Amino acid sequence: MKAEDFQTECKQARGFKPSSIALAVAVASSISAPTIAQEQPEIEEVIITATARPVTKMESSISVSALDTEELSNYAPRSTAEVFRSLPGIRAESSGGGGNANITVRGIPLATGGSKYMQIHEDGLPVLEYGDINFGNTDNFIRADSSLSRIESVRGGSASTFASNSPGGVINMISKTGEEEGGNIDLSFGADYDETRLNFGYGHHLSDTLRFYVGGFLREGEGVRETGFNGDSGGQLKANLTKDFDNGYVRLYYKHLDDRVTTYLPGPVIYKGNGEFGTVANFDASSQTLHSDNYRNLSTFDAYGNPVNRDLSDGIESLVEAYGFESQFEFENGWTITDKFRISDVSGSFISPFTDTFGDYGPQSAQSMADQICVNAISGNGSAVDCSAGTSVTYANGGEVDELAYLNLLFDTEIHDLGLIVNDFKVDKLINDNIVVSAGFYYSKQNIKTSWNSWNALIQTVDGSDSQNLTITANANGDLLVDDGLWSASFLSYAWDLEYETYAPYMNVSFDVGDFTFDISARHDMVNAEGSLVSSCCGGDTDYDINGDGIISDVEDASASDAFGFTGGVITMANGNTQLVDYDADNTSFSLGGNYAINDSMAIFARYSEGGRAIADRLLQINGALNSDGSLSNTTDGFDSVDQLEIGYKFTAGDFDIFATYFNTITEETNAEITSGLTFIREYEAQGIELEGSYIYGDFSLNGNLTWTDAEISKDANNPSVVGNTPRRQADIIYTITPQYNWGDSLTFGASLQGSSEYYVSDSNQLKQDGYVLVNLFGSYYVTEDLTVSFNVNNLTDEFVVTEVEESYAEAGDIVRGRAISGRSTSVSFNYAF
Repeated sequence: MKAEDFQTECKQARGFKPSSIALAVAVASSISAPTIAQEQPEIEEVIITATARPVTKMESSISVSALDTEELSNYAPRSTAEVFRSLPGIRAESSGGGGNANITVRGIPLATGGSKYMQIHEDGLPVLEYGDINFGNTDNFIRADSSLSRIESVRGGSASTFASNSPGGVINMISKTGEEEGGNIDLSFGADYDETRLNFGYGHHLSDTLRFYVGGFLREGEGVRETGFNGDSGGQLKANLTKDFDNGYVRLYYKHLDDRVTTYLPGPVIYKGNGEFGTVANFDASSQTLHSDNYRNLSTFDAYGNPVNRDLSDGIESLVEAYGFESQFEFENGWTITDKFRISDVSGSFISPFTDTFGDYGPQSAQSMADQICVNAISGNGSAVDCSAGTSVTYANGGEVDELAYLNLLFDTEIHDLGLIVNDFKVDKLINDNIVVSAGFYYSKQNIKTSWNSWNALIQTVDGSDSQNLTITANANGDLLVDDGLWSASFLSYAWDLEYETYAPYMNVSFDVGDFTFDISARHDMVNAEGSLVSSCCGGDTDYDINGDGIISDVEDASASDAFGFTGGVITMANGNTQLVDYDADNTSFSLGGNYAINDSMAIFARYSEGGRAIADRLLQINGALNSDGSLSNTTDGFDSVDQLEIGYKFTAGDFDIFATYFNTITEETNAEITSGLTFIREYEAQGIELEGSYIYGDFSLNGNLTWTDAEISKDANNPSVVGNTPRRQADIIYTITPQYNWGDSLTFGASLQGSSEYYVSDSNQLKQDGYVLVNLFGSYYVTEDLTVSFNVNNLTDEFVVTEVEESYAEAGDIVRGRAISGRSTSVSFNYAF
């Protein structure tokens, strides 16, 4: 490569004018109207994510895809995670609503939540250093709107050496920078649900060398499921200012996110048998929630025994204030220097009802629930409650109950500080026109300061439109067992106060030999972890009037206890434990790949990589992982690893192109679930094939991708019985197929078919979800050159699909706890471009 060619590609990358490509994506009604004119499949686009230098898709030796935002309605997404599930190889479970998604790739396990092995970036820097922070998933703090230019995804390959904690890959959300002048205003409405959203964006050149872009959204409404209140409320503002110089540029960046979305946790569903799930009486887990306006204001305690008042409507509250800059300058003799910096103030909350089944207290008739509670209860004087005369169960405001009841073990977390400071400095040197040597240094400081407030155990009705608190009394002597929904006043609380600093030098050498392109890269991550985890449990020795009625009932009495064996009263530090964190850990990653251009329309590539991922806060949940002084024990070295082999084929011929990649992945993981207390010390193996392609015939186009994966648990130190089983929620086949037709010059319509083969919902492989296809419709009509009316329908056939189930086994007819994909929803939008 000649020096002037390398510099030209760098300029294209920084100015970045997106081209139409095989696949395109947009958050429905959130970016801009789709263009009618079809362009030829374009694989000569410049890729800038996880590469030493900007390269085209045909030249790269990595599995990379890009999604352009020009076709906004094609996938009818209702969240950012639903955008990601259209990317090849990526499994994105969006059943949690607008956040709290589970994201993984290529058979890499999803033992807990979040995006543990996939880094999610905005403009080349991570949103959070760790994608699976307890109750702080990365997708909680990102939104796709009019400011988004495109999304690039790199699976495996060089991701492990060009970004920390990303051995599975990187998803990079790239912002518009005002390169193209103009803007848009987009107003959308839920046609069959309550939400109004305004999206906006505008870019302008202030001079020949100075430009800006500003964009964002505002929204208000209940959301796609019934909650009884406006749970989706807030907005985002993003802006950047770019100054161009003869040999480079400087860009300033700002982001303000203040948004709330209702989060959906597992609720009661019925297992019909043969992989099919459905609704229970009075509750549809795909269109309703167990949130209720009847119990929005809640009182609880933090891990230090301090009273806390919370509002259920906060849901996932995301507060982000971020500032940054980016610069790149090219010098004589082939030198290029790039630096990216960002400081983010990140906070918020996570609160949602969780359906529990402690002991025999799963969803059941209200009377059965009352009888179970009475049998195990102990009164305030320390004696067993007299249940000989049975129990009475009423609504908190009176009236007999004849419906299902459930135990709501409320998840209530306050995210005080997930702030991130990050800087990535890189120097490139072009040698002899065909060798590029890159060296860089990466630094980040990730705070994790979170309080999981005391679990209040509530007894409520299973009702998707008006869940109510119940009161339960022992008839023999009038002992109050459940008071206005409250069964257990307070137990089990956590407070994380952690800081992780990452230092990572890295280096890459890439060179061309004829039609061959090779690169080798390495990265050494060094992590310093400090802080503590305070965990408190089981009440205290002080009575507390939680409901404020002036009366200390049995459930507020410190001397009483319930079936949990936990006393009432206030959590005190006398019942708390502190785990110190004070250790250093390090890991070396490397990647080696090569690409061979057979001719102008065909190429093959191969790559092998070994990457690591620091375990971060979930390490504190693994028994014996830390010594009492906070140092690492011999259980773990503080990192999980992913080794991956890839072999790919790329072909383009005019109106048709296809990319095929074979992958083989080995993952060694130490992980834990905070809800179940399970610890995983495992090895997973997976192999498969990714297919991605497009075809254009006149006014008709067909885009799609399909991933076949054969995955298994190959080793398990704690539970050998699961060895050889398929990992939970891992389907053999996932796919997205999008046909589209342009009718004349003013109308376009199509469908996106997103499907999955059957998958097991637990590692024991005893309970499964049957295969499914979600049909999403989209269409747009150009009223004028600048005004467009669009519609989209998500899950047209209203499929009932669970992505996760808390139980590992069930008989047909059993009620289990599952999290379902949202049912059918339709939106209409009006977009004006100027």
